[in-house]
Amino acid sequence: MLLLTACTEHASPPAGLRVLTLNLHGYQELDSTGVHESELTDELARQRIADYGPILDRIAQGIAELAPDLICLQEVAEWPGSDKPRELEFGSSDSNMVYQVLSRLPDHGYEYTMDWSHFTWGVWLEGSAILSKYPLTLSESRFISRPDTTPHSDNWKSRNVPMAKLDVPDIGEVSVYSVHAGWWDDPDEPFHEQYGRLLEWVEDVSASSAVTILCGDFNVAAGTAGYEFMLEGTGFTDPYAIVNPEGFFDATIGAGADGWEDSDKGQRIDYVLVSEDSPLETVRARRVFTGGEFGIVSDHVGVFVEFGVAETAQKNVE
Repeated sequence: MLLLTACTEHASPPAGLRVLTLNLHGYQELDSTGVHESELTDELARQRIADYGPILDRIAQGIAELAPDLICLQEVAEWPGSDKPRELEFGSSDSNMVYQVLSRLPDHGYEYTMDWSHFTWGVWLEGSAILSKYPLTLSESRFISRPDTTPHSDNWKSRNVPMAKLDVPDIGEVSVYSVHAGWWDDPDEPFHEQYGRLLEWVEDVSASSAVTILCGDFNVAAGTAGYEFMLEGTGFTDPYAIVNPEGFFDATIGAGADGWEDSDKGQRIDYVLVSEDSPLETVRARRVFTGGEFGIVSDHVGVFVEFGVAETAQKNVE
């Protein structure tokens, strides 16, 4: 089975919900001088992972200090070995970035589920993950890319989204999806098709949930037609924009980032979206893993949103 779920003992977090999303950029913040990714050997890949130690340390430190209840990660990389088997259990290797981060957090208390989409650079497994302080009552994954965009292959445009359900005190059932979508105007895998499939899945699986959260790298910039399509009439809101109206265009990637090479300025493309009928009330939202907070760990910064629970909603749950 390709979807991997794991758990550890954990204490119940306090009321409310703290949510972090971060695109990890695989192991691509460093390179192996003079060697193309497709030519990496086991030795060079393992050296890359070892050299990544300080970056992984910063990610772990940030998680420890922020204490998020839910974490959505994208571009989670894993080295499968130079023989690159076609069918693997994602997370079976200690090179997996979730493993690497959590190994730096003794007694972390997170359950997690993750799955992979494709081989990136033809060699690394790349996928997405959800980590939760609350027990997972359901987990699964689905491809939101076109059926003919061969899954679990070298086609880097294939997109696989893990989801999970959990029960949160004072809130009820929460459904969360860790999303890494394609670009709005991509000729092969346009965003509107992928997002449409995602919403159909949400309606199928999460219609009865008290809260549905879509987290991740959506590859559509705030203020564009793609952004409007993502929110208008879909039942989701953008908490970051609601509590930071002056920061509507706060960039989560810089100019010229992967996939945005033609952009001459940074863009906000990473979001924590929440169902508009949710009992959650946004307390604050900010960017993290910046030059000023925990340090840069990716070509993306993280988005951290803290929610409270409306008093009437707490009474209804009770």
